[in-house]
Amino acid sequence: IFPAHEQHHNNPFLCASLVMGQSNIAAGATISSNHNNRSPDGEMIAGRGFWPGLCVSLKHNSKFASFTILSKGDFPFEMNIRFPFCLVSNDIAKDKLVLMPGYWFLYNLYALARNAWKFEDRDKRTERIQRREFDYLAPDTINEMFETVKILSGLTIDENGNARVEGIENSHRPTEVVKVQQVINLFTELIAYYGTLELIKHIKNNKFSSFDEFKKSIPAKLSRVEWKNIGGQLIPIADVNKLKQGIKSNKINTWSEVHDFCREEGDRYEKNKLIHAYTSLFEIENITSRQFTPAYFKVLLERSIVTKTWMAKGMYESREKDYTN
Repeated sequence: IFPAHEQHHNNPFLCASLVMGQSNIAAGATISSNHNNRSPDGEMIAGRGFWPGLCVSLKHNSKFASFTILSKGDFPFEMNIRFPFCLVSNDIAKDKLVLMPGYWFLYNLYALARNAWKFEDRDKRTERIQRREFDYLAPDTINEMFETVKILSGLTIDENGNARVEGIENSHRPTEVVKVQQVINLFTELIAYYGTLELIKHIKNNKFSSFDEFKKSIPAKLSRVEWKNIGGQLIPIADVNKLKQGIKSNKINTWSEVHDFCREEGDRYEKNKLIHAYTSLFEIENITSRQFTPAYFKVLLERSIVTKTWMAKGMYESREKDYTN
C-alpha cells in the first residue's frame, strides 16, 4: 500500500494487492475475492487514486489505471481497466460492463482537486526522502491518457456516442465505453493543458528575458518516455531498470543506497517532468520544435485559460451540489 491511503471498516483483501496511493477504499469492499477458483496466487494492481464504492466485490486477477472509481456492486469477472479517471459500472439488467473514462473531470472535479491538495497538506514527514507526486495531471496519468486516446480513436462509435471495446473484462459479455468522442477531446485538451502548465511553471521559476532563451533552456528529447509509480514517487522506467540492474549486479547493496537513488531521482523530477510535458505537448499537438513559436505559445496560453475556467467552474458546481442537498 503506497502513501496517502484511506481505508474504511470491514474490508477484506483476499489476494496479493498493490494499491498505489491516494486511494479511498469504501466500507464493505471485498478486494479480489478468490471465489472464481480455489487458487491462492491471485493479484490485484490499482493505480493511484483507486476508489472502489461501498460493498464492491472484485475478482483476481484485476488491474486498474489511475483514478479508477467503481460503482457499488459485485463485479463477476476479472478486469483490466486501462483508461484513467474512469467510472466502472456493472449494468446487471443489460448484462454488460460500462466504462466512462474521464468521469472525474466531467462530474466530480472538486473531489479530484481536493484529492491533490489534501494529501500534500497531510504529508507530515520530517525527512522527505521521496519526492511524492499528488497532482492528478502527472507523467503517469498523462501516459495513460495517450493510450486511451489511441484505443478510443480506433473504435466504431454508435449514434449515441458509445462504442464496444475488447480486452477489458475476462468474459463473453460486451464492454461498452460511453461518451467516446467527448473523452478523446477531453484527454487531448488536458494533455496540452498539462504541457502548457509545466512550461508556465518553468518560466516563473527562471524569469527568462526572451522566448528564445526560454526555448533553449528546455532539453530536446525526441520522444515521450514511460514512467513507473515507485512507492508514491514517479520515476522514468529507464531509471527504475538501472536501479534494478544495480541491485542484481551488487553495485547497490544497502537500503541507504536505495534511498540515495530516491533522493537523486527526486532532485531530477522537475526537470524530467518538464521534458515529459514538453514532448507530450508536441506529440498531442503534432508539431515540431521549429513550429513552437511565440505566436503558437500565445495560442496555447489562451487555450489554457479556457481549460482552467471550465475546470474551476466544474469544481464549484460539483461542490455546490453537496450544499444544495
